[in-house]
Amino acid sequence: MWSLSAAKTFKKCQRQWYYKNCLANWKAKDPLRHKAYLLSKLHSISSWRGSIVDSVISEVIVPILKAKQTPSLAVAQQKAIDLFDRQLRFARQHPLYQPGLSPSKIGSDFAVFHCMEYGGEIPDAEIKKAKEEIGQALVNLFTMSEIWSELKTSLYIVSQPPLSFSHTDETVRAIPDLIAFYANKPPLIIDWKVHFFGVYRAWMQLGIYALALSQGKPHKGFPKFPQWEVTDFRLWEVQLLTNHIRHYELDETRIAQIDNSIAESITAMQLLVGDAKKVTLDPMDFLTASSPEICQFCNYQSICWESV
Repeated sequence: MWSLSAAKTFKKCQRQWYYKNCLANWKAKDPLRHKAYLLSKLHSISSWRGSIVDSVISEVIVPILKAKQTPSLAVAQQKAIDLFDRQLRFARQHPLYQPGLSPSKIGSDFAVFHCMEYGGEIPDAEIKKAKEEIGQALVNLFTMSEIWSELKTSLYIVSQPPLSFSHTDETVRAIPDLIAFYANKPPLIIDWKVHFFGVYRAWMQLGIYALALSQGKPHKGFPKFPQWEVTDFRLWEVQLLTNHIRHYELDETRIAQIDNSIAESITAMQLLVGDAKKVTLDPMDFLTASSPEICQFCNYQSICWESV
């Protein structure tokens, strides 16, 4: 199984990729494999902030739009505050190693932080900033008339659908934030970003989503769109903190770039792992990060350093 996030991890630190994609297993009886699974759930404060916004959009705003009603900023903000408070309360306890801990059973209250695992405290200033930025992201979203015009006139909206397609004898997995379908317009794929600087351009990420929608097995319930080519799909990167939308489209050059990037990444992974079973892999065969900063923010510090 290949994904863009896994490819990025592999590129910056092969061993981190190994811990997340090969060692971690929630079903495993092996304590180390189960610990790797638990560590994979750690959030930085900034990534947690983004997950709160994603949850509010997918669990509150999208269902209201699907019911052909108009979402309210006040309702969205209240949901965000409630989720923020509940998850922060849980995260302060940091019950990561409680026997029988199951994130799925805990549900939407579940959140665990990197700073608690490796520092033992949650910086108040970061929490205050995260809460303010969540509120600002939602305020900005509700002022984006271009977004609302598209979503309200859509035929069908779906948030975070799991998509996949085959590439280089490997399954490529992609989960777009939102897809909107129309009666007389090509599909719109949206990726929400909650970053102040927004330096990274998400055209390749959105392009992979488009290829997955175009080439993958059709989802039950998705409207048919046979008249549209993948180059017709509209791809929007929505920067919620800077109140900016970047519009992209695919062309043959960009499709070739995506194909080559995926193929090169899959080949590099296959050359390293081969046909070996995950349980037989040795972490020492995987290169570590060249930057101390990557190690500093890695979820797997404890088990990585134990293996040295």
